[in-house]
Order: sequence, then structure tokens, then C-alpha cells
Amino acid sequence: MKALKLQETSDTPEVTLDKERGRFEFYGTIMPENPKDFFAPILNWFNEYALDPNPETSVIFKLDYFNTAASKKIIDILMTLKKIHESKNKVEICWYYKPADEDMLESGETFQEITHLPFNFISY
Repeated sequence: MKALKLQETSDTPEVTLDKERGRFEFYGTIMPENPKDFFAPILNWFNEYALDPNPETSVIFKLDYFNTAASKKIIDILMTLKKIHESKNKVEICWYYKPADEDMLESGETFQEITHLPFNFISY
């Protein structure tokens, strides 16, 4: 499966999705002008990955900010990961937040409540 690598811009995050290396990472800000277009290749990649996932999948979200439209797409990603988890594969979400950013922590906790995925909350 081909890796997907997107470079960070002022309104989109750095994204690395690499099955072979076991790297699934989102870093930065997510507030794209057109969320549907930005997330389409990411969601397609995860849908393909879900057909033959690694035995263990650890996804890192180290975000500074995301808007409401992006939060809906993050939930879409997490729901695909939930299907992988329900098929008896190990899935872990590493949710990074700054100590002063209670909103980011609360967002992660909300995503955990919605998806029932194992989250690891990491203050940095």
C-alpha cells in the first residue's frame, strides 16, 4: 500500500500515513478552505487500509487547532479506525495537547466518548 504524505501549510496539517513503517500522524492546524477536498485522500487511504490493517495501529494527533468542519472529518477517520478495532486488531489513539489547552483535551475526550476507542492523552 502506497504511503500518503501531505506537507503542512498555514491551514492544513502535516499528514503521514505509512502502513509499511507503521506511521499514522497528524501534526499542526486543520482548517482547510475545503475540508471535503482535503480529507478525501485521507479517508480513501484509511478505507483501503481497513481492508488489510496492521495487527497494531497507533495514530498520533498532535494538533494546534481544528475547526468544526475538520472535527467531523476527524470523527470519520476515527470511525474507520473503530471498525479496525472491532475486527480484533489493536488500535490506539495518541492525543497530544498543551497543558493550557483544555479545549484540545476536551475535544479528544469527546472523540473518545463518541468512538469508544482507546485514547492515550499526552500533555506536552
